[in-house]
Amino acid sequence: MNSKTTNENSISFENNTIKYTISTPVDEEEAKRLNGIGSEYIDKKGGIIYILIDLKKSTQFSSGARKEWVKFLQNPKINKVAIFGGNVFVRTLASFVIAASKSKNIKFFTTEEEATSWFAD
Repeated sequence: MNSKTTNENSISFENNTIKYTISTPVDEEEAKRLNGIGSEYIDKKGGIIYILIDLKKSTQFSSGARKEWVKFLQNPKINKVAIFGGNVFVRTLASFVIAASKSKNIKFFTTEEEATSWFAD
């Protein structure tokens, strides 16, 4: 597994899955950095790509960050996006991103295990 850390947020890569672990507030600049790393991996890897987003420690996404995530999640090479964890506030912000991305393959889960098993369906 390869991984990169930006501030305290981390990204790891395994097989065709990109896992984002969001531990600090994300502003527009941080979202661009995180999404740029993910986009590079997608371009190099090819094939079916899954995105796993861990929001257990997340507290905030700025408006600019949400716009960046919408652009990233509209990438046609992304097959499924699973989001798990997060408090009600963060999940509400994430639901705005999901609606704006117009993707039907983004879902919330309680645990990482539930999220990754959905990828196998």
